[in-house]
This record gives sequence, C-alpha cells and structure tokens, in this order.
Amino acid sequence: MPVYSHSRLGAFESCPRKYWYAYIGKPEIERFDTVEAFLGSRVHEALEELYKRLMGGRQMSHEEVLGWYDGEWDRQWHDGVRVVSKTLKANDYREAGRESLTAYYLRYQPFDQGRTLKLEAHVLIGLDPAGRYRLQGYIDRLAQRADGAYEIHDYKTANSMPTQAEADADRQLALYQIGVQATWPEARQVHLIWHYLRFDQEIVSRRTGEQLDAVRRQCIATIDDIESRGQDEAGFPTCPSYLCKWCEYNAICPG
Repeated sequence: MPVYSHSRLGAFESCPRKYWYAYIGKPEIERFDTVEAFLGSRVHEALEELYKRLMGGRQMSHEEVLGWYDGEWDRQWHDGVRVVSKTLKANDYREAGRESLTAYYLRYQPFDQGRTLKLEAHVLIGLDPAGRYRLQGYIDRLAQRADGAYEIHDYKTANSMPTQAEADADRQLALYQIGVQATWPEARQVHLIWHYLRFDQEIVSRRTGEQLDAVRRQCIATIDDIESRGQDEAGFPTCPSYLCKWCEYNAICPG
C-alpha cells in the first residue's frame, strides 16, 4: 500500500477523477502553476529563510525579508504561472505577499515566542498498530515554548479564513500532531497554529486523544475506499465544482 498524505486524500475527496489522473493514470498534460500556489510558495520560502537565519543566530531585517521575497519572485516567475482572476493581475498577488510578510514581521518580531526545532519538518504518520496505513507530511515550522509545549505552525496565504469550529475540525495539522507525538513522546501538549497571513490573524486549536483516534479512523476509511476501487478510471468519477477552473487536468476531463 502506498504512503498517503493529507493532500492525496484531499484530491480524492474533492474529485475522484482528479485523484486518478494525479496518482494512477498520470497522463501527459501541459503543466502550469496557479498564481495562488506561486504566491504561497514564495511567502513560505521567505518565512523559512527568516527562521533559518534566526536558528543560526541572526535576525533578518524587515527590508531584508522583503528583498529576499522579491528576488525569489523574480527568479522563479515563468510564463506558465496562470492568473485565473479577471480583476487581479500578477503584481496584485506579489503585493499581497509583501503585505502578508510585513504584517507577520511586525506582529512577531523579535521572534522569541518559542524555540524553532525544525523547518519543513518531514513527519511519518502511522494510523494503525500494524503499520499498514501510513501518511507523510511536512510541517512548515515546529517549535517548542518555554513551558515545554510543542507548536505546529502552518502558513496560509488564502484570501479567506475559516471559523474556529472549522479549524478545530481540520485534519491536516491533527495528522501532523500524531506524527510529532510518535517521534517526540515528550510532546504531551501540542498547539496547532494556523497563520492566516493576509488577515494578520492566527487560529489555535488543541486536540484530545479521542479526537486524534477519530482522525485515524476517518483516514483509514478513506484509504480503504480508494484501494477498493482498483486502477480503472471508471472507478473514479468526475465531481464538477467551482474548483475545476484551477485544475491542471481540466482540459482532458470529461466532466
């Protein structure tokens, strides 16, 4: 059985046909980046660079962070980045990234809220005692507070923000908590923290052992559903939605 991920499960849940294209059929298509994904990657990289240097003993200035971001935006921009919006241009997204980084920098400087343990931390997540069902993921930043509690930080550049109830039901960071506590048994207290950068807001969630067990069961059920469908495309029907215009398989999808 393959090692799954939150995004792999999410692809199936949003559209089984997209899952089949991405993970089974793998057709040859013209690849493109959405400007939203491009923006998110550049902002994540800038924050990773900021904390990487902090771990090395030096704090970047606000101007250095923005300069690093602008440099990477220019270096990595390419003609394949697709802007779907009819009202926004590429530079509007670039400026949104600058504003997000500025708000984050001013809110958290001098960045002494906790000790960063890892950046882009790879975690393996076992869902069952036999180790048959496994997932993997990457934590944007894993930190430890002075009181010993662990923090799983996730950066979001989306232009919408969930409610507290929606965050409390989020699966991704709950899965990361399972992986962290398996690797660091001393992490008895774990705080899940989403940074909604375009709103200058953070949302914090805590999960009980019972809630984590429910996440495990739900993921196992989804994996069983996927595995039961075999390899044939007919077992993975199209699920049309407003997300189709951002899908890289839209041109070949019969839906």
